[in-house]
Amino acid sequence: MGKLYDIRCAIDRAIQESKLDGADVRGQISMKTGFLFSMISQSTLDDPAKISKLRTVATEVLKRPF
Repeated sequence: MGKLYDIRCAIDRAIQESKLDGADVRGQISMKTGFLFSMISQSTLDDPAKISKLRTVATEVLKRPF
């Protein structure tokens, strides 16, 4: 457990560093992944399919690898 949450934290840091509208970016990610980005917590079970989808979508939206 925790890998999905770690990716979420990395994405949040990237949003802040890029000075992007966090709500907009998180909304885009949620829409494209099909699950709510904001609902990922430390207790969220790691799902390999979700991890892969989140990495792909975040890379697409933020134009940097995750």
